[in-house]
Amino acid sequence: MDAHIFYQTDIPRYLRRTGLFQAALKRALKQVALPRAEVNVVFVSEAEILRINRTFLNHHYVTDVISFNHRRPPVLPPGEPWTFGDIFVCYPVARKNARQFGHTFLQEMMMYVAHGALHLAGMNDDTQTARAEMDRQAEKIIAAVLKSR
Repeated sequence: MDAHIFYQTDIPRYLRRTGLFQAALKRALKQVALPRAEVNVVFVSEAEILRINRTFLNHHYVTDVISFNHRRPPVLPPGEPWTFGDIFVCYPVARKNARQFGHTFLQEMMMYVAHGALHLAGMNDDTQTARAEMDRQAEKIIAAVLKSR
C-alpha cells in the first residue's frame, strides 16, 4: 500500500511529519492488506473541509476529519494502483482540539489520520461505544508509531 500525504494549508514545517503520518496510516490499515492500493491524506483549511462536507455529505459545518472509501475498479490492469481512500484532515480544528484535549498538535493530527484510516478499514463511530473503541485503537496506533521512532 502506498500512503501519500499532502499539505494544502499553512502547516508549520516542524509539523510536516510525513513519515509519522504514513506509519500511522499503514499501521491502522495493516489488517486490510491492500497490495497496489493507494491512500491519500490531505491536510486542509476550515474553508476546504467545510466545502468538502457540504459538497459530498450535505453537512453544513466544519469538522476535524472526513474519509472516503473508494471501491476497487471491476477491471484493473495488472500492476496498476488504485485509490482505496482519501482522508481529509482539518489542521485548524486539530490545533484547537489539541489545546482542548491536552495533546500536542502532532498527536492530534496523527489521531485524525489514524481515525480516518480506521474508517477506511471498516470501523464506525456511530455510537458512543463504537467511538470510544475507535479512539482507543487510534491511541494505540499513535503510541506504537511514536515508540518505534
